[in-house]
Amino acid sequence: MRAVTNWDGDEWEDWCILLIRRRYGADQVQVVPAKHRGDLGIEAFTYDGCAFQCYAAQEPITVKDRYEKQRDKLTTDLAKLADRQEKFLKLLGNVKIRRYMFMVPFFDSHELVQHASTKAAEYRALSLPHLHDDFQIVVVDEDAYADVREEVLPRPRPLVEVQEHTQEDVAAWIRANAQAVSTAERKLLSVIQEDPRRLQAIEALIMQYIKGENALADIRRRFPDNWERTTRYRNHKEQLLIFEYPSTDIGFNSLAKISKEIEHELSEEVPALDGRLRSAIAWASIADWIMRCPLDFPSVAS
Repeated sequence: MRAVTNWDGDEWEDWCILLIRRRYGADQVQVVPAKHRGDLGIEAFTYDGCAFQCYAAQEPITVKDRYEKQRDKLTTDLAKLADRQEKFLKLLGNVKIRRYMFMVPFFDSHELVQHASTKAAEYRALSLPHLHDDFQIVVVDEDAYADVREEVLPRPRPLVEVQEHTQEDVAAWIRANAQAVSTAERKLLSVIQEDPRRLQAIEALIMQYIKGENALADIRRRFPDNWERTTRYRNHKEQLLIFEYPSTDIGFNSLAKISKEIEHELSEEVPALDGRLRSAIAWASIADWIMRCPLDFPSVAS
């Protein structure tokens, strides 16, 4: 099974450039911007004859659809080698393209490799002045750069950015979710008697809830496999709350300890989550459990 990442096109291109520069050396890689006077179909080239085209299909899709999108994108951009020959000659100077690297997050159809081989023979037959006699097309994924990937990423790359929110966002959420806020206030009354401190605690919890849930929504859209693993863990954790944190044993100061435990467990269950994201999800979970009742504090009577 292969984890599916829904890369944004620009993000995938930036990531590829990082890997390419690390592998070949920054002084051997020329990036080719596409914003001024048209796109030549390649994102970079090296002075020893490698050209790089980076493409990420919108995921999740079927194997067949992925192959067809990758095949069509490769075909379309290869055509620019002939259609824009003069521009390529000016761009490359005395460099001739020997290897055309088609970089995709992953591919799972041998037909894509066959298509690349067929197109390479077709373009060799054109005898274009900027292509080497040994012109080949190589389909590669991220794993082809596994060695330098670990150097570029000493820690997990953030899947999504945890966005900051304002007090106005919190106030709007409170107005729209009166019942949940009332439940949280009733529970916190047993551990924080002072009204101002209790209100600050509720607002802080809701702020964390908004940050964490919005980050999870982004993960669901862009990284559905990681969202599924995170959600499975949260559901499992919620089912065990009554045994792991009985209400008679928990106080407000226990919440930080619970958050750290969740962060640690998430790091093992979903390693792709970075530290800030794990923290946001942990506190969002705690806030959710307080507002929905799975997590409680001792009553005043007890």
